[in-house]
Amino acid sequence: MKKGITALIIGFLLSFNAEAAMVSFYVVETGLQSEGQVNPNQHSQRWEGAFLDVFFEAGHIVTNAPIQRLVSKPSGDILRAIYFDMQEARDSGSDYVVIARLDYGPDTGSPVEVSFYVFKVTPQEKVYEKKINGKTYGSSSDEVDDLKAIARGLIPYIGE
Repeated sequence: MKKGITALIIGFLLSFNAEAAMVSFYVVETGLQSEGQVNPNQHSQRWEGAFLDVFFEAGHIVTNAPIQRLVSKPSGDILRAIYFDMQEARDSGSDYVVIARLDYGPDTGSPVEVSFYVFKVTPQEKVYEKKINGKTYGSSSDEVDDLKAIARGLIPYIGE
């Protein structure tokens, strides 16, 4: 009897098909002219950390690329602007690519606009794109909580 129940429980647990997508994150800063501006990188690191935390907690495999800096907003294809190689992403096993572009204004210490892009690697297609206005936060914990809420809003687009 105990063996039968144990076999039933193990069989039940093994019958679940758990899928995890491999998601690669890119954070891109634009509009910063010099390295000496008011430590904007802290915002980029918070965005990156929020994405990694939220998607990992949702059961996905996550990777990140170094934070990139562009002098100005790219016109046209964001993938081309950041020199993204879709074939390399396929070869490394990525299923999705999420890009957060933080656009800084002159003399601002935080982004004035943030753009999100979600791409499916195979077949290559843009799944989602959205822009939001940047915010000023009272504390870093308030900022992290809000960034995680924003990141959670992108989870439904992974696995479509």
